[in-house]
Amino acid sequence: MNLLDIINKAKAEKAKTLDLSQQGLRLLPPELFEIQSLEELNLDRNKLVELPDDIGLLKNLKSLSVSENDLMELPDTIGNLTALEHLYLGYNSLSELPATVGNLTNLHTVNIAKNQLLELPDEIGNWTKVVKLSLHDNMLTTIPDSIGKLKSLVKLYLDNNDLTEVPASLGNLASLEILMISGNQLSVIPQEFGKLSKLRELVLDANQLETLPEALADCKSLETISINENPMEDGLPRAILDKKGLKIDQ
Repeated sequence: MNLLDIINKAKAEKAKTLDLSQQGLRLLPPELFEIQSLEELNLDRNKLVELPDDIGLLKNLKSLSVSENDLMELPDTIGNLTALEHLYLGYNSLSELPATVGNLTNLHTVNIAKNQLLELPDEIGNWTKVVKLSLHDNMLTTIPDSIGKLKSLVKLYLDNNDLTEVPASLGNLASLEILMISGNQLSVIPQEFGKLSKLRELVLDANQLETLPEALADCKSLETISINENPMEDGLPRAILDKKGLKIDQ
């Protein structure tokens, strides 16, 4: 079956899922956006440079995966996909996200790793249902304070970016269990991290840290801190060294 046959069949059957991965696609045919029934669309491993504005017509989409393409930007209409729960955009060439991603308030998992993101819009603070956020291997120099509003976030991956600091508002992530910030340029960790009562694993390898805030000893669930490849010239506070049940990799 050729591509249009596949799409027409899906439309006729009111398909809820459609897998168009590894089809060598450079453009998406307009007929695709007539399948209003679609809840899951997989476009992984194609050659897409952009998504057309018409992507916003697929208002029932719950999962959109466009990983391993050549995406340079996202259309503002992505914000029309308000039912979206899973968004996978890893391994592309995105340098920014439109502010309209803030409309995607039902998102649970977001992967935008391995792109060229330089910054994030403040509107990501609306992602209050997101449980896992993967932003590793980008070119981020800052993280907006609004990230502190992601009250459902359990796993946050910020490793291998160009961060010189992280916002104190990360200390407000009451559900956070795993925080990866290795491979950045951090020289200091906010003492507000001490409020992360559910944090279990904190990975800070390959930064520019001289010490850690004593407040980390207050993280009552903390099991592992990893600080390999940091100067650590001031050593660790006694409160952290004496914390029962804490494993320190250094």
